[in-house]
Amino acid sequence: MTFEVSPKMAPPVNPATLDDAMLETGFGVYNIVHMLLSGVILMGVIIQNLILGYVLPAAQCELDLSLSQRGWLAALPFLGIILTSYVWGWVADTRGRRFTMLLSTTMSTLFSIVLSLMPDITSFAVFTFLSAIFMSGSSAVVYTYIGEFTNVNHRDKMVAFGASFVGIGSVVLPGIAWLILPLEFSVPISFLGIAFRSWRLLILTCTIPFIVGAIFLLLSSESPKFLYTLGKNEECLKVLSKIYAINTMKPKSTYPVKSLITEEGNTDRSQTKGVAAVLSSMKEQTFPLFKMPLLPWTCLACFIQFGILATNNGFYVWFPTILNSLAGHVGNETRICDVLVSKPSATNVTQVHCDDTINTSTYEMSIYVGLVFCSMYIIVGFLVSFVSKKLILVVVLVVTGLCGIGAHLVYNQQVAIGLFALFQMCGACIGLMNAVSVELFPTKYRAMAVCLSMMMGRVGSMVGSNLIGIFLGTNCSASFYLFGGILIVCGLACFTLPGKKDDGQVKSKEMSESEATEVA
Repeated sequence: MTFEVSPKMAPPVNPATLDDAMLETGFGVYNIVHMLLSGVILMGVIIQNLILGYVLPAAQCELDLSLSQRGWLAALPFLGIILTSYVWGWVADTRGRRFTMLLSTTMSTLFSIVLSLMPDITSFAVFTFLSAIFMSGSSAVVYTYIGEFTNVNHRDKMVAFGASFVGIGSVVLPGIAWLILPLEFSVPISFLGIAFRSWRLLILTCTIPFIVGAIFLLLSSESPKFLYTLGKNEECLKVLSKIYAINTMKPKSTYPVKSLITEEGNTDRSQTKGVAAVLSSMKEQTFPLFKMPLLPWTCLACFIQFGILATNNGFYVWFPTILNSLAGHVGNETRICDVLVSKPSATNVTQVHCDDTINTSTYEMSIYVGLVFCSMYIIVGFLVSFVSKKLILVVVLVVTGLCGIGAHLVYNQQVAIGLFALFQMCGACIGLMNAVSVELFPTKYRAMAVCLSMMMGRVGSMVGSNLIGIFLGTNCSASFYLFGGILIVCGLACFTLPGKKDDGQVKSKEMSESEATEVA
């Protein structure tokens, strides 16, 4: 393992800007371990988002679920995120990144444990929603938490590698489900009136990433950038010296930065009390995002995340339906939509019968798709060290959009499935866009901005899944043209993002000193 250490460790660098102070901490074990453990939290988020796709088919007999009930239950995690992302963004920007994620992971875990013991659909829905509300606190803040512990030379790479845990989670979840759901056991719990079966064990098992994440957060520190923004320079220096000591294996006392330049506007916002004060604080955290010079970036981040998640999560819900239709079709030279139209029952393959077994091909295909996701995230993680995020976003979104349109047009089923899988790779840009947002917005508004953009992304997930469901039964080709086109438009919109050469201009021309973004 090699570490990056500033060649000028003495004499002391006093006073220093935060970015210069972070450069002096180097890059090494601390940053990598921090990214990996933060990634575990992100993996927990994606698992909690997707787990109902495996639990509900297995629980449908015991909970007496109809198809429509399964549909709105599966939508509850997205609804929880949509309704609370704004609040969590405010909490993260006023109370801290670490506090927000620790509260989020702990409470979501507790509610999930209770959820696994629920006897009927009403109580199951209530605790699913409560768990989702707290889970959403970590869904966007974690990207900011990763980025704010890493110096400008490696920030993009660390955020991109952390985002790869989304792909890892999409592999781990079907793998765990494949191990647990086929288990044949039933342990009666008489005082609850339930039988503890494999799907309940799956819910409990999937809380492990959040438990590990909570332990990590208890041992971790608050973001140095957040502390700096509050004007807590001494606490910020303690965190930086700790990072320096672990990365360089030298005593904390040898950290060359002894004081930080205090910027105007760095004040403690963590003591806000009272309803009026809270509402006023939320207003202060939000209104600047919808004023110049931040308004264009807020709109752009929200639009791109809406488009990516509407396409990625929207089609992911219907991925098994499409694959089952193709698998049951005789012949190879037929377009995807022709198969769906010629087999009306294909769109109803999830119609509930009291059969709670899941075909092993569902697990296998989900794992294959997840592996491709992981590969794309890792590739992007390496590319950001050599290619600008702007170029990666433009190329990936445009190419995946064209693949989506192509998946509908080709007649060879193997080629169509391959293009459709590539179409889903637009999801690799979610974390990358969050990394861009970390750069575009000032520290004190950053978590709020990321949470708002992810909230719009979750709205896109709900809109996309419902629209695609309607289109597949009425005008199948429209779904591929519409969402493929949306990705292409999102890719072209990324041309408006500032490049590395423009970062200084964005800082000096568009923002006052008190609002300047710490652009990586």
